[in-house]
Amino acid sequence: METPIVFQPANLFYVTALGRNAELLAAIDTHLEAWIRTPGSPYYVVAKRWGGRAPELPLPEAVRKALQLLAGLGVVLAGGVVLLRRRVQAKTRELQQVNRQLAATLDAVPDLLFEVDADGRYIDAHAARSEPTHTPLQPLVGKTWHEVLPPEAAATCTRAVREAEAHGWAGGHQIELPGPDGTRWFELSVARKQTEAAGLPHFIVLSRDVTARRSAELGVQRLSRLYATLSQCNQAIVRCREQDELLRQICHDAVVYGDMKMVWIGLLDAADGLVRPVAAYGDGTEYLDGICISTDPASPHGRGPSGTAMREDRPVWCQDFANDVATAAWHERGSRYGWRASAALPLHRDGAVFGVLNLYAGEASAFDEAAQRLLVEMAMDIDFALGRFRQDAERARLAAAIVESEQKYRSLTESVNDVIWTIDAENRQLLYISPAVQRLCGYTPDELCEMPFGFVLRPEQAAEFAARIDLHLAEFRAGTRSSADVIAEEIEVLRKGGDFVWAEIVTNMVTNPRSGRVEIHGVARDISERKRAEAQIQRLAHFDQLTGLPNRTLLKDRFRYALGIAQRSGGAFAVMFLDLDHFKNINDTLGHDLGDQLLVEVGRRLESVLRAGDTVSRQGGDEFVFLLPDTDAEGAGSVAAKLLEITSQPYVLGNHELSATPSIGIAMYPDDGKDMDTLARNADAAMYHVKRDGRNGFRFFTEEMQARSARTLVLAGALRHALERDQFSLHYQPQVSLRTGRLVGAEALLRWTHPELGPVSPAEFVPIAESNGLIVQIGEWVLRRAATEARRWTDAGLPPLVVAVNLSAAQFRHPNLPEVVSRIVEEAGLPPRQLELELTEAMAMDNPQAAIEVMDRLYACGIRMSIDDFGTGYSSLGYLKRFKVDKLKIDQSFVRDITEDADDKAIVTAIINLADSLGVLTVAEGVETSGQLDFLRRQGCDAVQGYYFSKPLPAQAFEAYARQAGAGPLVAGESSVQLGTAGEGI
Repeated sequence: METPIVFQPANLFYVTALGRNAELLAAIDTHLEAWIRTPGSPYYVVAKRWGGRAPELPLPEAVRKALQLLAGLGVVLAGGVVLLRRRVQAKTRELQQVNRQLAATLDAVPDLLFEVDADGRYIDAHAARSEPTHTPLQPLVGKTWHEVLPPEAAATCTRAVREAEAHGWAGGHQIELPGPDGTRWFELSVARKQTEAAGLPHFIVLSRDVTARRSAELGVQRLSRLYATLSQCNQAIVRCREQDELLRQICHDAVVYGDMKMVWIGLLDAADGLVRPVAAYGDGTEYLDGICISTDPASPHGRGPSGTAMREDRPVWCQDFANDVATAAWHERGSRYGWRASAALPLHRDGAVFGVLNLYAGEASAFDEAAQRLLVEMAMDIDFALGRFRQDAERARLAAAIVESEQKYRSLTESVNDVIWTIDAENRQLLYISPAVQRLCGYTPDELCEMPFGFVLRPEQAAEFAARIDLHLAEFRAGTRSSADVIAEEIEVLRKGGDFVWAEIVTNMVTNPRSGRVEIHGVARDISERKRAEAQIQRLAHFDQLTGLPNRTLLKDRFRYALGIAQRSGGAFAVMFLDLDHFKNINDTLGHDLGDQLLVEVGRRLESVLRAGDTVSRQGGDEFVFLLPDTDAEGAGSVAAKLLEITSQPYVLGNHELSATPSIGIAMYPDDGKDMDTLARNADAAMYHVKRDGRNGFRFFTEEMQARSARTLVLAGALRHALERDQFSLHYQPQVSLRTGRLVGAEALLRWTHPELGPVSPAEFVPIAESNGLIVQIGEWVLRRAATEARRWTDAGLPPLVVAVNLSAAQFRHPNLPEVVSRIVEEAGLPPRQLELELTEAMAMDNPQAAIEVMDRLYACGIRMSIDDFGTGYSSLGYLKRFKVDKLKIDQSFVRDITEDADDKAIVTAIINLADSLGVLTVAEGVETSGQLDFLRRQGCDAVQGYYFSKPLPAQAFEAYARQAGAGPLVAGESSVQLGTAGEGI
């Protein structure tokens, strides 16, 4: 306590315990105040003494003691002050340590901390580092967030502060702030802080950077929306029945469920190569009006995402629509409609690009890797749907018939009510049924009410229906089934006449409000017509439309059944392949309509031979497959013999009487295979061996066939590379004139030498080449090589020789054969008359009129023609006269026994005489003895070839042979003339 008394040179203080010695202190104060106010009092004496102006006088005892007391009190007070200062310093150090720890803790927090007042003015700000804000925080102090934040963010902050002011705390508010590396998101947590100044609250704001979290959440949301879009797309594919409906629905679902701004689908117009929008949904669809998008890269309209996606058949992703160069033409529109990213995915139908799916998102980088995969999957689903619309044309027609049927039925039920009925669920008593039931089943309502439950149902259906009622009643009472749960099922209803009709029954359970009992309310309608249409659809799915025989699908089902029985019983069964011989000739000459009639009749005959459990299936064309369950090899052979007999009998179709013979191959389970593919393949192999051996018969599969089939597969694979690997060569067999005895030409014969398989016979590889389509390419190589080598021989000094080349059937039928041959001889520099083309008698007569046209065109090009293997087929003299051929070649099968066999002599003589009458030459093949040579010369044959003169020789060896032959006749001729040439004939 400070006194008002001042003693020089110091003030006087005195202390006492608080609340004690009050009277003493008051007395001291009064006494001391009196000293001050009274001149000449001891106070002034003391003052004068201390100030040098008053004499030193001894203090009175009372004063002295008071002063001593005061001095003691001062010492105590000074000690207390020192002790208090030390304690304050210690507490200050503790507070500084706490402040340092608190600052370290705050610096460890990655969030931003602000203190603001109720108006949003920054009181203080703290950030451990500058990265979240990219700017110092101190300049914020004193400003309001309305001055430093975007309006929308400032408004969000204000709402958070108001919420904290009302409830003490607020959280979960997010604001968006622009930054140098893009938009960043912060989440606010606000707590109210009560201040002493006028009781005005301050607020602590914690701001956390949640950009990464929000991006991840948005990615998950975006992916979830795309999954929902994909699900809706698949539902639409299942639900939609027309292409336009599906495309519109996909656009709608992609916007509604995928949160796209706009989606549109365009289809390619093949006429002008432009993309026409056919479906669109969302913001900005009006921009499609009059839009021009092309797939032409040279066109400005073909360089955008849609044109690129269709032209290059790949998705085009534009993650920054506003800045991407590819979308420059649409930046203004994109900004107007909020398009931030786009995707263009090509759509396909039947494997070809058919259209494009375009999606526009409201955020940049919306199409991450996961989104791209989902959208590609969605595009593939759309591709499937587009293909399905075309593939299911027949099914769509039948479905339309079903719809028409249901429409007719619906029209009927609008005028005549469906059958409505009520049953007591507990005792199954019929409580009510409408009069329309008489139209359904012929019974009146009164008659049905007197009948036991389920009388009009099949017994097994009645039992199942009763069991379902009991189950549904238990669920209804347990609360797991409600009146809203409707059950729809299809059952057969007994008509009064004894037949059954199909009805669709829809039921639900309700509680009768008056009786409290559970009742079943139902509606029944006749769906017989729809069931018949569905049965027709099933028939189309399992039976051949032309013959009515089971198709491949039904055959596989029955095979699985037969296989199961055989496996359980240890029995056997047979699989047979039947193919009609020369069926193509009938189709080509008499037309496909007559061919179809023949197939129908053949199918009828084949079925008539089989047992009830056997199956004959048409696989396509003239090929039939048989499944004979529980049959051994003897039984299969017996069936095959019957099939041969009944199939070979004449067919009278309209004004035509036809004959057809079958080739049949048989494979047995389990010896020849234990699955359908193996048995079918082996039966097919056996059938082809029948065809190779002359047709019109049957054979069982053998291991030898399997080995031969395996070799055929190896040869087929190797044959595809034989040309490019230069494995082919030509050998030449000399042809000698019997009039001059000199060399006049050669037949070019194809040889194949494989580096691992060695030489392969033409009889083995030519049929393979014909079956896999390589024969035309190989034949063209033969023509080119023969023409080139013939020209080389002429250039080397040999007389011009005629080179004969065999044509395959595929080559002869090729529409550009004359042009190809002309080009080859022209490129080789060979005179056309030095090239001779040989075709077999069967090829010429397969389609005589077409053969005449081809021969005429070749003749006009100067190319020689000859008929090979003459006498082995059947020729019409009328057609033969019209064929522009130079030679008839007598097949070696007639020459082989010509010296012994009278028939062969007669045939050869007849051929020579026929050729002479037609003005064409004859060449005999396979001459190996002098006896054969002498007979042919006597009959007037013009030329011969065979091992008697030379085997087929490689090109260089033939050239040496020709030089040696030029020295003189190879055999004695009828006249001594020079070597025959291409210009002089033979």
